[in-house]
Amino acid sequence: MKKLFALLLAVLMIVSAVPALAQGKVSITQTKDVFDPQTGATALMVKNETTADISVTVEVYDEASKIVNQTIPFYVPAGTSFEMPSALYKALPEKGNINTYYYKIATSNNVKTKLYFAQKLVGYDQYNNPIYEQHVNTFYNNNTVSSFGPHFRDLTPELTNLWYMFTPLDLTRQGRQTYELVASNIYVIGEVHVDVAGDTVVITYHNYYDGKGGNTEQKHEYLNIFGSYGDVVIPNDVPLKSYVDPVTKFRFGVPFSIQYDLGGDTNVLMSIRNVVSYYRFPRPVNTEFRRFWENSAANSNLRSSMLSLMDPIVMPSSPPVIIPSK
Repeated sequence: MKKLFALLLAVLMIVSAVPALAQGKVSITQTKDVFDPQTGATALMVKNETTADISVTVEVYDEASKIVNQTIPFYVPAGTSFEMPSALYKALPEKGNINTYYYKIATSNNVKTKLYFAQKLVGYDQYNNPIYEQHVNTFYNNNTVSSFGPHFRDLTPELTNLWYMFTPLDLTRQGRQTYELVASNIYVIGEVHVDVAGDTVVITYHNYYDGKGGNTEQKHEYLNIFGSYGDVVIPNDVPLKSYVDPVTKFRFGVPFSIQYDLGGDTNVLMSIRNVVSYYRFPRPVNTEFRRFWENSAANSNLRSSMLSLMDPIVMPSSPPVIIPSK
């Protein structure tokens, strides 16, 4: 019994010697707005909601030079927050030049993360002083890609609420037709090519900077061709979670026949729903995906010309509308 009591007493002494775990959490957030890093605006904030003081180390990593540009240590007392100011980490030689970085952040209570950003030389003031912008280099995980054209949801909102586009094609045009690939309905990330030679059609695509240091990851491909809007089948996807392809016999890079595969129909609809993961700034130096302005004058005119190729729209699998006689 004495041995058992002594053992229990020893265990209690060991437990009492272990410090209580700090309650709460540490949150690290990145400034979302575009700002001039030379102004010292807040680049990131560390909020310590625990009951213990913490130390924080931030390494500024230059993705182009592949070096740690700066190491910044600081303390955040319990129940407070710290706003780390921005700085210009490298002078860029020409207007439009871009350099990407990330903040590698580690705290004394073992919170670790990386926050990605880019700095861009956008111009000069009246005294020829450079003006910079710092942007969050947003990562878009498992986002969908469509070829440029009308949105299904704009023409038939009852059909889908997804932002997928389709491209009306005139296959009597011999040679190459090229259309933009738009990811997340936000950025133009590549091109799709429709090559027509006689009766044979081949559809291929590429993402910008593939094979040239770009970091866009192709996750999935889907291509379909429909003879009319009434034949359309739209992927019933759950964004970021599930991507299920409708049945299709068409593949990128595989030739098909207008006569045998399309029944001779030369006015068709191309539906693309690829899936990619990508950064807004896809390479460390001087690259960014261009913003997709769907309602620009050029895009509005192109969309109108595409719609003129189509037959009158009939809802897929919709029953005929019967107007009762008076």
